Amino acid sequence: MAANSTLGYALLLPAATALVVYVAWCFSRSRSLLQRWASENGLQILDSKLSPSGPPSWNWTSSRSQTVYFVRVRDNDGRERRGWVRCGSFWAGVFSDKTEVRWEDENPNA
Repeated sequence: MAANSTLGYALLLPAATALVVYVAWCFSRSRSLLQRWASENGLQILDSKLSPSGPPSWNWTSSRSQTVYFVRVRDNDGRERRGWVRCGSFWAGVFSDKTEVRWEDENPNA
């Protein structure tokens, strides 16, 4: 019986370690995508928080493999904006380089 327990722990430890490493990588990768998006668009991130969801228009088009940040940014003209940035694609998640933004002051149907 003790041999079975030892074998179980021997299999569980690498699996748990791999899961922790994967989750840490996903958050690091999404943070990197967010920073790259800001840089490519000439924006300075003033504040960012992981968001459990984005704007209502994203409710049916987001997957659990994507991350969404609610951000406050400043552009080169000093104008501040707030909105949601979705990192990753629907199927590939943060393995994809895709980012999308939805500004708080924009009409989602426009």
